[in-house]
Amino acid sequence: MLCFLRGMAFVPFLLVTWSSAAFIISYVVAVLSGHVNPFLPYISDTGTTPPESGIFGFMINFSAFLGAATMYTRYKIVEKQNQTSYFSTPVFNLVSLVLGLVGCFGMGIVANFQ
Repeated sequence: MLCFLRGMAFVPFLLVTWSSAAFIISYVVAVLSGHVNPFLPYISDTGTTPPESGIFGFMINFSAFLGAATMYTRYKIVEKQNQTSYFSTPVFNLVSLVLGLVGCFGMGIVANFQ
């Protein structure tokens, strides 16, 4: 399935897949453990008690790392495009990188807040 992805293109694909799996796995573990109601629980409720809290924290931390890698890759792509033709203001590119990294840092904090 990843054969069509070249270079760093697998990182956003892996980010979405891994993040979705984090929510689904923590939900399944929480329901099977009897910690939440199976009908539409809050995402925060599915990762509050062990063992699903550990699974949720680990997987979201890795998602934050993948998000940071995606933001840095995007920054470098736009920077390279700006060398050949005017694509975007470099300041906006840097601001988007910083905001993306701050968001990923916040996601890591949320993952470990118990």
